[in-house]
Amino acid sequence: MAQNDRIIVPPAPRGREVLQWIGPAIIWMISAIATGELLFTPRIASLYGYTVLWTLVLAIFLKALLAREIGRYAVVTGGSLLHGFKNLPGPANWGIWIILVPQLIVAVATITGMAGAASSAIILALPGGFTAWAVIFLLISLTLVFFGKYRGVEYASIAMALIIIAALVITAGYVFPGAGPLAAGLVPVLPDTVDFSELLPWIGFMMSGAAGLIWYSYWLTTRGYGAACATVHGEEGGKMLAGTDTTAIEEAELPDLSHLESTQEGHLRDWIRIMTVSTTIASTIVLVLLVALLILGAELLRPQGLLPEGPEVTAVLSVLLGDVWGPPGAWLMILAAFFAFWSTIVANLDGWTRMFGQASIFIARQAQAAGRWVSMRFYRRIYLLGLMGVLPLILILIRPEPVTYLAIAGIIEAIHIPVVAFVTLYLNLRTLPAPFRPSLPVTVLTFAVGVFFAAFSIYYIATEIAALA
Repeated sequence: MAQNDRIIVPPAPRGREVLQWIGPAIIWMISAIATGELLFTPRIASLYGYTVLWTLVLAIFLKALLAREIGRYAVVTGGSLLHGFKNLPGPANWGIWIILVPQLIVAVATITGMAGAASSAIILALPGGFTAWAVIFLLISLTLVFFGKYRGVEYASIAMALIIIAALVITAGYVFPGAGPLAAGLVPVLPDTVDFSELLPWIGFMMSGAAGLIWYSYWLTTRGYGAACATVHGEEGGKMLAGTDTTAIEEAELPDLSHLESTQEGHLRDWIRIMTVSTTIASTIVLVLLVALLILGAELLRPQGLLPEGPEVTAVLSVLLGDVWGPPGAWLMILAAFFAFWSTIVANLDGWTRMFGQASIFIARQAQAAGRWVSMRFYRRIYLLGLMGVLPLILILIRPEPVTYLAIAGIIEAIHIPVVAFVTLYLNLRTLPAPFRPSLPVTVLTFAVGVFFAAFSIYYIATEIAALA
């Protein structure tokens, strides 16, 4: 960049225009409903009742804080968090590899599990076997993402998500047991019978896993928050640094923002404020939904000893509304679960292929590759058809057990979150311009995010090792 070039960050929206910019946070929130929220929360409630409520509240607060700090990085730099991992000091691209390798396993396990979960909904309404429908939905989802024709699924899923959130919250209010059980659940004590192989996937997927947190930075940059829509003016004339073109954002290098003018700093602060508000709104919605699901699971599933698992996942979940509102409630839950699970397959296929593609481009550039080896389209198709096409199909045919695969993915996600938290904190403290670095309280809290999830992960690993000894 020439010495006389100036970075121009567009002013943040004001007034009613702000409502048009909360989309990334809402999409991020809805994309997580079918895993940590809709499936694992009723299961955990059936196992442990309200005793884990404090874990839920604390995990949501800490993940919301981490999402906000990831958003800070995206808004100020105009790039995804993976850009930051690429630029970590040390061996070339080592930060990319610590994200890429675990997430390859998570991607395969999650897609396999969600295909089975979607199948568990459709077999309640249409003839056909559980395995056959899981294969069919996976193939349909792969086709839609390959050709980029999945907007209809997204819109239908968003509409169903809003309907089912309202239905679940209203039903939870109907069966509400009073403040006493919930207040007791806020005491930070785990039940003596707790199984960390059940608890860890829940907190790993809750609101968003490690991959989803990274994807949040993609949604913000694609939408054009802050520096993602900056331009450079000077000797070379005006030109866009990022804009809202997804491919440009994923493949471009980040602009140099070390010498911003005061006006541009003010614009970035306004963008951070809007991002913070939207993240807070989305997290609050998730918290309300989770508490509602915990109440429904504890009041309706636990007394009957019901657990969502196997081909009966959606049949058990239908009890959450069916036991209160009868068949109409049960069918609403079945329909909502189907769209939630299906949209999650599509969103995850899109998100992981995007993230893996960008990671592969960074690695290929470091190896000085050329041609298709630095093409986002090439890598996305390779990952879509190979990693998340062939492998899940094989696993579905071998063992069509959705909860088992999702539990594996959730455990890895929970173990991976401390990595994301600590690196995000490092990047924000060391690479952002001084005016935009986190304050001391935010630094301490972000560090606490990593410690919280690391503690659960270490204890789980230790108990597994002890069991094998």
